[in-house]
Amino acid sequence: MSSTTPTIAFFGATGGCALAALVATLEAGYQARALARTPQRLTSLLEKRGLKPEATSKLVILQGNAKDQDAVTKTLVPSPGTVVDKIVFGIGGTPKLTPNPLKPTLDDPLVCQSSMSTILASIADIFTDPSYAQQQRPLVTAVSTTGMSAKRDIPLAMIPLYHWLLPIPHADKKVMEESAEKAKAEGVIRDFVIVKASLLTDGKRLGSEKVRVGWEGGEAEGKGPAVGYTISREDVGGFIFEGVVDGKKAEYLGKKVTVTY
Repeated sequence: MSSTTPTIAFFGATGGCALAALVATLEAGYQARALARTPQRLTSLLEKRGLKPEATSKLVILQGNAKDQDAVTKTLVPSPGTVVDKIVFGIGGTPKLTPNPLKPTLDDPLVCQSSMSTILASIADIFTDPSYAQQQRPLVTAVSTTGMSAKRDIPLAMIPLYHWLLPIPHADKKVMEESAEKAKAEGVIRDFVIVKASLLTDGKRLGSEKVRVGWEGGEAEGKGPAVGYTISREDVGGFIFEGVVDGKKAEYLGKKVTVTY
């Protein structure tokens, strides 16, 4: 690809979904920037994928936390007066057991909403500078989950499990989704895509022909959510790359898109 190829920013790239999307992005020749608390961990994960040097040379890894606005701004600004074209947000908390096994929690119960809030605040702040007036505002793609939509998007058999296991991460991701919707309405970002994956697995990528897609929102409501049990992180990342990062169509913009097998 040419030097004019848009740059893609990644937050949470050491997680499975965003990592898979990052790998596909680099292999396709895009420029990418990733914010990581431990850059060496991300480097090691990419090495294990066997990426060729010409692919990894297109990645800039910055050390920092997504709740630090200065670090986020450095990630979003490849050079003075320019801003990344798209953002892939794959941040999520780590499960943490409590004395009550019926009430599991996360190491950081507000990590999604606080990180997204910081990113959106950074974008708003960047565009107060007149030198960015001619830049297009970023498109934000965020990894979320099923089980919390107005329309049922999980099998009936999984409802008890989701309600027991996931109320805390669901509450966090719901606020994150609402933040992205509000940011679009206020013109902070140009658009969003919320990717709502069913129960994630560490399986291999099966390919887009095996992934069922549904959605809510946007100008066309579609057929509603796709209901299924599981999907691999690899296929979620593949969908993000094919459907948004490299996507030439705008069919998913402004929508909450469910992906499952």
